[in-house]
Amino acid sequence: MGQGGNSHTLFLYTSFGRSSCPSLLHLRPFSGPLQPLSYPKGIYPRSKSLAEMETPLEKALTTMVTTFHKYSGREGSKLTLSRRELKELIKKELCLGEKLQESGIDELMKSLDKNSDQEIDFKEYSVFLTTLCMAYNDFFLEENK
Repeated sequence: MGQGGNSHTLFLYTSFGRSSCPSLLHLRPFSGPLQPLSYPKGIYPRSKSLAEMETPLEKALTTMVTTFHKYSGREGSKLTLSRRELKELIKKELCLGEKLQESGIDELMKSLDKNSDQEIDFKEYSVFLTTLCMAYNDFFLEENK
């Protein structure tokens, strides 16, 4: 692969039933290049107080990052999620966690953990969130037909 272009395939159980929240029922592949975040020349993240300047999208990004760090490091490295930490994050922060069974956690962990170190680093977590965003988009497209 080229510099910064790791190709990953993530399998996420996604299906939307009658509820407004995805459930973990069907395996769906996602693959694509992971690129390091870079900003166009002259454009950088804002340095003013986040509370003063954050747009809704920036707030969402901040929430995704702070949620990872809220659960990471309770066991082992502060920069990764263990299986238990991932399970707790999903159960407490996502409505799909209500339906997630132990076997689903194991499958999700296996599909996210691309380097097989038994932990989910931030890059692996961000692939998970990207896949969730795609699933939510599919759901809203179906709802609006």
